[in-house]
Amino acid sequence: MKFLLTLVCLALYVAHSQAQNVCVGRPVFQVCTGGRDEGNNNIFTCRFTAMNEMWWYESGARRCNRMSYRGCGGNNNRYCSQADCQQKCRR
Repeated sequence: MKFLLTLVCLALYVAHSQAQNVCVGRPVFQVCTGGRDEGNNNIFTCRFTAMNEMWWYESGARRCNRMSYRGCGGNNNRYCSQADCQQKCRR
């Protein structure tokens, strides 16, 4: 019984750890152009399917800026973290 409980706890820990690495709302193909586009929340599920805080690259200033993503739509200039944005766009 203790073995089973330990196994279940381990499985939950692994699942939780993997979920922390998921970024909902990340475009499949990210680009460093296109400006800021917060998307929309016209569909009820949009409000719950994305991270509120995301980042976009401002090519003229060569910097990554924070924005509030609404959950649906938007362009492909959208990143899950400032570090991710800087790594892909500031070359």
